[in-house]
Amino acid sequence: MRLPFQILAFFLVFSFTAKGQLINNNLGKAFDEQPFFLSKEVKLKKIKEIRCAYFIKKTGDIMRDMEKQSVYYYNEKGYLTNVFEIQDPGKNADTAYFEYIYSPKGHLRTLRKNNYAGFTSTNYSYDTTGQIIKEEYYRDKVLNRDLTNALFVQDSLMDYETIRYKTYPNQKKKIVYNSYGNPYLDFITYTNAKGQIIEIDKKLKMTSEINETKYYYNTLNQIDSLVNFSSLSPNETESIHFKYDAKQNLTSKKSYTNKKLIYSTEYLYNKKTGVLSSIILQEVATNILSITRFETIYYD
Repeated sequence: MRLPFQILAFFLVFSFTAKGQLINNNLGKAFDEQPFFLSKEVKLKKIKEIRCAYFIKKTGDIMRDMEKQSVYYYNEKGYLTNVFEIQDPGKNADTAYFEYIYSPKGHLRTLRKNNYAGFTSTNYSYDTTGQIIKEEYYRDKVLNRDLTNALFVQDSLMDYETIRYKTYPNQKKKIVYNSYGNPYLDFITYTNAKGQIIEIDKKLKMTSEINETKYYYNTLNQIDSLVNFSSLSPNETESIHFKYDAKQNLTSKKSYTNKKLIYSTEYLYNKKTGVLSSIILQEVATNILSITRFETIYYD
């Protein structure tokens, strides 16, 4: 599972996160990429598990169970350790599995998942500053099929990439090399005088494809909005706008294409505990609602 952009966004030292905010909206990626929740807040709230149930509501119809469940497990440091995504629970269940293994310094060392071909894992190596410098992709063998206590062996190395960095005033360049030692992908991150990320450009060297994201902030250093542009769709611009409550929790996300509203998302919180209770996603064109309900389990 290749995650150069995710890992870059997760570990960049210039990233700003509002104090007390539970949802990880780092660089506007709320619920697009794991981890969904900030480890400091998970640890503070002593969250052990978060269980999700999914529903759908069409116009003129009742709300229906999508027969899908997800369970997220956290250790006492607040780090995400396992994810189970189950389709048709109680029947012929199809389970997606993710495992996150960390170094003593808290860096993600191994990410393991299953897919149609079995289990694969990605190993991450870091330099002394915490930057990823190598990603290795393995095929895994399962020695114990009980995934709640599974034992894995990295059976064969399939591929790997190495990463180098160059730093300039208000600019950082990440260069990704394939296993033949050839550079094929660049990420260029631009920051302002406050250290805020204001733009990330992704460039594929072979095709000259460019994906550009610009970031805008509110007075509390939270992501207020972002704008995406791709050279593959030069006449199409995507933008996302965010809103927050007085406790600095994300409450609203609206996605536009060429200034036309496509999706509207609302985030609802438990008034007593402050944890997320529901997400309501509306597809504007069809008015179909997708609802996710959260149940939180805590450490004693």
